[in-house]
Amino acid sequence: MISREGDAFPLNRRAFLSATGALVVSIAVTPAESREGAPPLTPDNLDSYVSVEPDGVIVARYGKIDGGQGLATSIAQIVAEELDVDCEKVRVVMGDSALTLNMGGASGATGVAKGGATLRNAAAEARRLLVNMASRALGVSSENLVVDEGVVSVAGAPQTSVSYASLVGGGYFNATIDWNGKTGTDLVAKGLAAPKRPEQYRIVGKSFPRRDIPGKVFGESDFVNDVRLPGMLHARMIRPAVAGAAPLVVDEASIANIPGARVVRIKDLLAVVAPREWNAVRAANALKVVWSESRPNFPGHEKLHDHIRAAPVVKRKIERQSGSLEAGLALAARVIEAEYEAPTQSHSSMGPACAVADVRPDGATLWTSTQKPHYARDGVAKLVGLPVDRVRAIWMFGTGSYGRNDQGDAGADAALLSKELGKPVRVQYTRREGIAWDPKSTASVVRSRAGLDAAGKVIAWEHVTKGFSRVNTDTKEG
Repeated sequence: MISREGDAFPLNRRAFLSATGALVVSIAVTPAESREGAPPLTPDNLDSYVSVEPDGVIVARYGKIDGGQGLATSIAQIVAEELDVDCEKVRVVMGDSALTLNMGGASGATGVAKGGATLRNAAAEARRLLVNMASRALGVSSENLVVDEGVVSVAGAPQTSVSYASLVGGGYFNATIDWNGKTGTDLVAKGLAAPKRPEQYRIVGKSFPRRDIPGKVFGESDFVNDVRLPGMLHARMIRPAVAGAAPLVVDEASIANIPGARVVRIKDLLAVVAPREWNAVRAANALKVVWSESRPNFPGHEKLHDHIRAAPVVKRKIERQSGSLEAGLALAARVIEAEYEAPTQSHSSMGPACAVADVRPDGATLWTSTQKPHYARDGVAKLVGLPVDRVRAIWMFGTGSYGRNDQGDAGADAALLSKELGKPVRVQYTRREGIAWDPKSTASVVRSRAGLDAAGKVIAWEHVTKGFSRVNTDTKEG
């Protein structure tokens, strides 16, 4: 849909562009696929991972996202390999909580090593079942059948054949698959079929053009920043200069001259919204707020590492231990010791976060580029007081993904504002806001000791990191 923004405001470059008829192209995102009539979306159901469309296209349901690693291409190759179809015949649906299972994040290599492994197993099992279906349809033992490009035929008699689409296209396998009882990154599912051995590969291991690159290069991809919904409001969050400060006085009259702009306050959460984004930006800059005094109990950058050294240990985790460190050091001819300080680092991505939420009394939808949309769904459900099964998170490309960045926070802000206002809300952070308030990689003090024998061989080694943890030591991960 194309919308024209036409509210008048003081003449400047943006006003000039608007006055000369500049068009803002906005994308109304409506999910093109639903699971109406499908088997339950459960980890022990093969249809939760792989299905066949009426035209023979294979749908791979990947419960992770592509944070820039090219995972849509990798997963398509893996599934195509196991099902003996052309890679272009595989469509990867990813990161939609209504269409895929929670397979956790895609940090580092886990996108393939964890999620890819499960899709590989599921595709191998789907092929086994399809060959068995073809065996019954053709009246030939499965051992005498071969598969090529989604067509099962009798070995040596290719004219006697049946396609995947004819066997199950548009339908469902209705088959169970073994599942390890875990969700998130540790989810593992496997059927009776053994995946191919590496020497059998025709697709995996070859270089294919990445599916995401053309759309990004030519500006054709739909990013979460592009989402526009009917009646949607643009929001900017209003934050204090110092953490912990709360708004004491909010002068709503200070933005009264900005068309459509209004203040939204939910306890100490403060924002401005407007039907036009630029008016929301203007309101955020113009709003006058008196903040409470705040003196956070932070040690400051110059004292941070001394604070870490002196802080009591509330949780200790030994990743690996072999033998006695002290015994090894006692035998050492020489001990080398060093200490390193790692600073607090921002998790901000290439650009600041954006999210759109549409929260209604009977359900909510979140458009987000967070790395873990299923967990974003869970968080939004809790924030707005809805059952998890009434909230849908739809992942879209964003400005990147570096660990737990500010994308999740933008989604939470959008959901709270949408519930309060009863309209869809788009929250766009600024770069300043993203760097200041995004989740951080915590500072740490790292110490290493190595004991060497007379020949210079390492006979003892200790590596210890001390820092703040995101883990709640009382209960679960925080």
